[in-house]
Amino acid sequence: MNNKDLNARQAIERIKKVYKNMEKVLDSLPDAFPKSMKNQIKELVFDDEDLSKLMSELDHHRPPKIFLIGRTGVGKSSLINAISGKYLAPVNDVYSNTQYANKYDYVDDGKVLMEILDTRGIAESIAIDNKISAEDMIKKEVNTFLPDVCIFMLNASHRDDINSDVDFLREISEDYRKNNGVELPIITVINKVDELAPSRFKDPKEYPISKNNNIDEVIKYYGQIIMEGGLEVNEILPASSLIEWQIDGEFIDTLAINDLPPAELEELEIGFDGRYGIEKLLDALENSISDYDALIGLKIACRMENILINLTDKLIKIFAGFAGTIALTPIPVADVYPLIAIQILLVSLIAGLGGRDVSAKSAREFLVSIGAVGVTGNIFRFTAQQILKFVPGAGSAISASIAAFGTKTIGDAAKKYYIEGIDIKKVSKDYKKKIKEEKKKS
Repeated sequence: MNNKDLNARQAIERIKKVYKNMEKVLDSLPDAFPKSMKNQIKELVFDDEDLSKLMSELDHHRPPKIFLIGRTGVGKSSLINAISGKYLAPVNDVYSNTQYANKYDYVDDGKVLMEILDTRGIAESIAIDNKISAEDMIKKEVNTFLPDVCIFMLNASHRDDINSDVDFLREISEDYRKNNGVELPIITVINKVDELAPSRFKDPKEYPISKNNNIDEVIKYYGQIIMEGGLEVNEILPASSLIEWQIDGEFIDTLAINDLPPAELEELEIGFDGRYGIEKLLDALENSISDYDALIGLKIACRMENILINLTDKLIKIFAGFAGTIALTPIPVADVYPLIAIQILLVSLIAGLGGRDVSAKSAREFLVSIGAVGVTGNIFRFTAQQILKFVPGAGSAISASIAAFGTKTIGDAAKKYYIEGIDIKKVSKDYKKKIKEEKKKS
């Protein structure tokens, strides 16, 4: 499975399962692995503050509440899809009033990832009757919704006169501060930069200088209006939400997507990725959301793969450090079982995080496939022996660094394959290259 296509619920359950079974896996190691070492690893893993914090976060988070404001056609729905990397249809229309605001729960695999309050620009909002104005109704909706952040969306391909929208959003911000005692963070997103000339370039990696210059110009244009209107925003960011979706390898027209049943919507995959500036937007959202539970919810909704990578890196660091500790206590070169067991266990845990079989057998198969078996043992044992011969008294410390390096290198290879979805041939090539470079150094 490619973790880029992983839904949040599956990932959370996977992490919990691996963490919960870790002690059981350690206890199942043969007696050749000393009990004292088993207990040391347990302490390193289960007493680690970062890991404990992560596990707590997975149980205590909530969907971020995002207030979107922008005129029809700016691409509000496509932006939500772009930041999540999934086609999130508005499964649950909690409240709908086209004159004022629509409140949606964006759902993936039965889990609410984000709550969205979607409003038009004030220039398009009208009052239904004389009892309450459109402006006051939208303010009321915002104060009821209590968003964590506001995204003010503009269209890069049309240089609209947005003075009225800027003035109104400033009023909303002031009203929100007055009623709730806190600031409403605002991020301005200038969407659809892919439509700027030359519009034939849709892949951000191929944007020519002229297109990037046009992006800079539109930022200056809207930035000037926002500044003169006295609206305080956290950031002004250009973006493209362009994604072409496919199902079963076939591209599907955007309009046809709306006719798909929910089950098929979940099968949609990104066929062409023309997104631009989305990572910076996610950074801005993380920096702007002050509620910690909502911040974790945003990361789970939009950056689940990063959570898996960070967790994997933490395990690699713990196990590499422990491998070095084992080597500090001189052990016969022939008796390297504890070190090999540590490496197999690490690969097994990373495989589990990647949704694969958590077993010593599958870990050994991975080590064979990348060339670690018969390579790591031989090279690192040989290197350690040579160092002991030529640097008397320093052998233990240097062999510790070798053991730590070998374990980290294997862990990194497992992360690339199981978590990042990199082809096993490339993983093997990169692994052998690192081993070869280390052998030259030694």
